[in-house]
Amino acid sequence: TYENNRGFGWYEELNPSEVFGDIMIDYSYVECSMASMTALVEFHEKFPNHRTREIKFAIHRGKEFMKSIQREDGSWYGSWACCFCYGCWFGIEGLIKAGESPSSPAIQKCCEFLLSHQRENGGWGEDFTSCYDKDYAAHGMQSYGDGGSGVVNTAWALMALSAAKCKDVEAIKRGVKYLMKRQLDCGDWPQEGISGVFNRACGITYTAYRNVFPIWALGRCAATYGCVLDRD
Repeated sequence: TYENNRGFGWYEELNPSEVFGDIMIDYSYVECSMASMTALVEFHEKFPNHRTREIKFAIHRGKEFMKSIQREDGSWYGSWACCFCYGCWFGIEGLIKAGESPSSPAIQKCCEFLLSHQRENGGWGEDFTSCYDKDYAAHGMQSYGDGGSGVVNTAWALMALSAAKCKDVEAIKRGVKYLMKRQLDCGDWPQEGISGVFNRACGITYTAYRNVFPIWALGRCAATYGCVLDRD
């Protein structure tokens, strides 16, 4: 989180804003937790003798916290983008960075959640309703997407699954092929629906996302699965 929580959830009943949601107190987020744990892990790897006990304890507590906020369906709610594909990526990355085995129940349950939401065209898609309703968008990215899928959501899902070394290679191949198919002749990917959000109800477009994350996802899948992706 950005600052310590000094209030209670019921404060939200006093929210005077007609635009922002969940703003009366600060919360702990899967995104901030993963980023903080990553910093601690990489610092510890470089300086293993500096405040060793404190850092290891902080990483352990962070890992347990991330498990505690995992939803019953295996997902994590993403507070800074749309939405569950994004949160799942941070959740899996954070746990693995903290030493969790890819075969652990928490990570496998998240993989199952993502695989259950892969669309017929091989991609994944969500829209702004996931953020507002706090429930995976039933029709994916129905507007401003492609058959309910979107390149950014697909990239986040592939990043999560490949970090977990998902054994469903066919699902990975379908997602990779979808991203490759959606790339434009100029090398760009199409600008689709809003992928960013803050305070639950405010959408924001980050135009670079459509290129940064597909490239990143394709590179990671290639590094993780290699020539297996080329087999029919």
